[in-house]
Formats: sequence, C-alpha cells, structure tokens
Amino acid sequence: MFVITKKEIVAIVVLYNPDSQVYKTIAGYKGLVNHVILVDNSSKNNQELFKDLSYVKYIPLLDNLGIAYALNKGIKESYEKYILTMDQDSNISVSLINSYLSFFNKWNRENIGALTCQYNTDRNPQEPTLGWEKVKLSMQSGTLFKRSTFQKIGYFNENLFLDVVDYEYFLRMNSAELQLVRINSAVLDHQPATTRMLKMGPIRLKYGVASPVRYYYQARNLFWTARKYNDVTLYINLLIKWLKILLLFDDKKKYFQYFSKGIKDAKNKRLGKYNEHRK
Repeated sequence: MFVITKKEIVAIVVLYNPDSQVYKTIAGYKGLVNHVILVDNSSKNNQELFKDLSYVKYIPLLDNLGIAYALNKGIKESYEKYILTMDQDSNISVSLINSYLSFFNKWNRENIGALTCQYNTDRNPQEPTLGWEKVKLSMQSGTLFKRSTFQKIGYFNENLFLDVVDYEYFLRMNSAELQLVRINSAVLDHQPATTRMLKMGPIRLKYGVASPVRYYYQARNLFWTARKYNDVTLYINLLIKWLKILLLFDDKKKYFQYFSKGIKDAKNKRLGKYNEHRK
C-alpha cells in the first residue's frame, strides 16, 4: 500500500503585513511539510523577512487581493498532492501533521475531500481527543485538502474576498458529495480577531470583536452563501453576529450601517472588495 508522507504536503500561508512574530511562526514549519508557499497580500514586498528560510517560496502580491485569491495563487504555484492552508496567526505542530497522515494512511477514500481539526483559542480552549467525525463546516486555516478536490470542484471563490470563503467552499464540497472530516487529535492553536470579556457578577463571557468593515464582509458573505446553498446554519450565524452588535458592541450605529450595507450588497449580488463609495 502507498504510504503518504510529509513530502507530499505543501503549506500555503496567506500573509498581511507580517512581522517578526510571523517569521518565528513560519520558521517553525521546517521539517513539518515538504515546502511552504507564502502569498503576501501586503502593499510592500516583505521578502527580506524570510530570506534565510530555504524551504519557503515567497510571492508578493503588492496589494490586498483577498484571502481567496492568495490561497488560489499558492495552490496553482504548488504541485504536492496535499495542501495545508494556513493563516499567519496559526501554529501547526508535529502532532497535527501526524494525525492527518495517520488518518489518510488508514482511511484515504475517494469521497473525502479534506481533513480539518479542532481549534484551540483563548475563547474556546480545546484538547486532543480520540476519534474523528464528519462535519459540514470548519475554518480553512489548518485544513488539509486533497489537490484532487480543487481539480474536481474548482478553487476558492475570489468574489467573496475575505470572510466565509471557507464556509462556501465546504458547502460546495458537500454538494459534490465530498466529505470534510474532523480529526479530533489534531488541534491548531488559532488566534482569531480580538477578544474582549463581559463581566456580569460571577459570569465571564469572552467574545470576539473586529472592525466594522469586517462585519460588512461577514454579513454580506454569510447572507449570499446562505441563500446560494439554502443553509440554515449560516442564517443562524448571521443572526448571532447581529445580536452581538446589539448586545455587546460599542458604536452600534456604525456597525449596523456596515452590517446592513453588507446584506444589501448580498441581495444585489455585489461582491468583491469593499468599496466605501459604492451606493
């Protein structure tokens, strides 16, 4: 039987204004995958930061062209059979890679499109557990895709630009009867957005916050994708974000303006990069 090894995995990391901490993260990839492709959405060339990492291929876009475009660029510039997509604020580990390889070397069926993991965050700590399960949605960061999946159903939707790019792709996989499997022993340290805490007596509620523009993208892309796939989960996600603004956020008026504009643009099928002056 053919055994899959690390030599058949490429890691594609999307960068945006990387700093020394991002360099340390990328340096930690050494020996975990065959090689790393960095696709940089920054307006300046940051190649100097990674010049001493021989296993890295750096691609500057010199403009923010969106996460979907950057991921697709990296996929097309690589050749390995397995593609690990990553954000710059996530850390992979030996155990995560080994968990994926162990599963694929035992259960590599044609109807499996990708493997995903548990996400360990400051808001939702996770520990490795046994077993695996089929799931419908996950995040792209830390997910291991088969190249054959992209060959079968296409690449990430660049019109979405930023948020919900992963959800749309996983729903497309589901429509094509390609399974997404979560490996419970694979845990990724992930730091999404900024965390705040609401204190109400003994209750401590941690929640994430992002810019109003991010809430435009989230509202627009959640609504557009929910309508396209008639997916109740995304409608519920959209409602939760609306309630977060109402109950937890400062400057609610501004957030609701961006949120409403996102819904309006989704209804009118106006996607792409956010345009402040678009009516």
